[in-house]
Amino acid sequence: MDKFSLHAPNFFPDEEYFGVSDNSTCTGCGTSLAVRQIGKALEERLAGVKYDRTSGKGPLGYKTGAGYLKLKTDWGECLFCLDDEPLGEIKELAYKSLPYIAVEKNYAYVATACPSYPFDFFDKVRRAFDTEGKAFVHILCPCPAGWEFATEDTVKLGYFAVESRAFPLFEYSGGHFKLTNEILNPREVSHYVEAQGRFATVKAKEMRSVSTQVKKEYARLLEMIHAG
Repeated sequence: MDKFSLHAPNFFPDEEYFGVSDNSTCTGCGTSLAVRQIGKALEERLAGVKYDRTSGKGPLGYKTGAGYLKLKTDWGECLFCLDDEPLGEIKELAYKSLPYIAVEKNYAYVATACPSYPFDFFDKVRRAFDTEGKAFVHILCPCPAGWEFATEDTVKLGYFAVESRAFPLFEYSGGHFKLTNEILNPREVSHYVEAQGRFATVKAKEMRSVSTQVKKEYARLLEMIHAG
């Protein structure tokens, strides 16, 4: 059995807090998987909550078209960005600005997460909910319909995103950045891009540009981590 076939149902609560009938999604939807895992982490605190997709500017003031879950807590506010890259632009894949914007807007806790990494995901959702003040978690949600890949490959595409460093898993808390899943032998960005039918016409020059951008942004993240 390869790692793409593995899941961890025995480690999380049995109760379901994500109602499929209340949230219209497609087969293999990464957003559904993400909201379901948020429910496993927060349990009854997510009951009845629905996610909304913005057509204009999102909660951070930027237009992305992404979906959001917003929860009030006893200590502040939790904002989950459910990013399935709806704009369909390859530059969305190479750089995610929202986590850094949240830091600039003085969010106390900021993190990136992907449902392909359920334990990392679970911990970050819990930490976000327990944060005093505002918390923001940017969640990558691979979309079979929009990205054009087989419905059974949703988890695999999440792995590809993280392993190529196009979507590094990190968190920001107490004024410091840190990686929560370090990729020592990264996958080629082209492998991740070519797994998506929506980018079938991307030319070699553009692919090189995207790869360069991913490496640049990852190096920038490492600089912030090392700067403390």
